[in-house]
Amino acid sequence: MPQSGAEFAATSNSDCRMANSLGIRPRARLDVVALGAYIGKNSATAANRFLDACEGTFDSLKDSPKIGGFYPTKNHRLNGLRVLRVKGFPNHLAFYLERHNSIEIVRVVHGARDLEHALQDE
Repeated sequence: MPQSGAEFAATSNSDCRMANSLGIRPRARLDVVALGAYIGKNSATAANRFLDACEGTFDSLKDSPKIGGFYPTKNHRLNGLRVLRVKGFPNHLAFYLERHNSIEIVRVVHGARDLEHALQDE
């Protein structure tokens, strides 16, 4: 059964190693734009807050890559996948991979989605 956003276990780790770079996959960029546009249908202000929140969340990951919890997935290409809620938008989840000296944002999705399905092609 697919997990909802509320079912993943967030963990915190005090490891202070910083990432040297941040990469955002094209699909994750599209996710952010599409979610911003959807939110913007009701409020341009909220859409701008969402875009800023994504940027802030990504910056936090660069500073503290281990703040997100591990997210189990059947997609073997995503071994070590982590997830973190977008700051100020607790229903929106940023999925990322921690690499040697970098962070790679894989997807940004609403937690009510079928998350396993959203991650299957990555």
